Amino acid sequence: MADRPEPKVGIVVNPVAGRVKDPHHWDPVLTELHRRFPAAEVQVTRGPGDERRAVGQLLRASVDQVIVAGGDGSVHQVVDGILDSPASVESRPSLGFVPLGSGNDFARGLGVPLAPIEAVRGLEKTTTVRVDLGRITFFGESPARSVYWMNQSYLGFGARVVDRVARGSRPADQRAYVRSALRELLHAHAHPYTLESDGGPGQSTRAVNLLVTNGRYSGSGMLTSPHADPTDGAFDVVFVGPIGRLRLLRGLRRFRDGTHLGLPEVRTWRVRSLVVRGETPDELVEADGDIVGRLPARYEILPGAIRVRVPVQETCSPSPQVARAPGHE
Repeated sequence: MADRPEPKVGIVVNPVAGRVKDPHHWDPVLTELHRRFPAAEVQVTRGPGDERRAVGQLLRASVDQVIVAGGDGSVHQVVDGILDSPASVESRPSLGFVPLGSGNDFARGLGVPLAPIEAVRGLEKTTTVRVDLGRITFFGESPARSVYWMNQSYLGFGARVVDRVARGSRPADQRAYVRSALRELLHAHAHPYTLESDGGPGQSTRAVNLLVTNGRYSGSGMLTSPHADPTDGAFDVVFVGPIGRLRLLRGLRRFRDGTHLGLPEVRTWRVRSLVVRGETPDELVEADGDIVGRLPARYEILPGAIRVRVPVQETCSPSPQVARAPGHE
């Protein structure tokens, strides 16, 4: 039997991931990538959002795999660029991760090593998992606009915290999220929403925080959606209803280990689609660490829409939820 040809690898590198100041900070990681993938085509981003141009170049070069060396924002932009292509799931390049950001939450949930050099080494022996993606359509815009995302999307309090972190100058680590959450807490209150789950009738409600989740972690390692599984074909919605500021402050600590689901103000349910309308024109929508638009918005799950490569070594195996789920190759 003839040997299978070596896959054609493309690499997207964000040289300032993690908001580093030193332009050579990630040089050891890039050296290791070049050593292990000497024939790879490398695209270095030139500024925020340039990942879409970079992945476009790689798609035109017909790569079989795209390795994203960056943070959650870089992954989000690359996925958005790949899904803009009309290619089928099987003909889309698979994704590998080298976490360089401050959060790296989707990679964390898949069991990818968070030490960049270890992540590069882990790419040499992988299994392929077909994971779900989310699509958000902003149907209040003209024309309507859609974005794709992988991990979690915040509305309400969480979106405003992410917006505050993004506008800051410090790395977006867990301390930055905690600091921003404490500042935003001074203004926290329940906002009115209308929710339509899986095409059902609209339900009027009030929420301080609303999460639509595909992955388990956000905010640089907080277990905000413990039961989320990116291979199960559904979102997990985490809803925080009206809650006093002091009680919310105490509850924020519980988001770190997932015990917030035990609070009486917190509800969770699973959906394949969700339409969210707000009553104010300034309701931000966040996805994978970026503010991507404003309400109204429609969330839709795209089951098994992209193939992701995760390491199989015993020391960096995928999380048990992913390892048990269907869709492995």
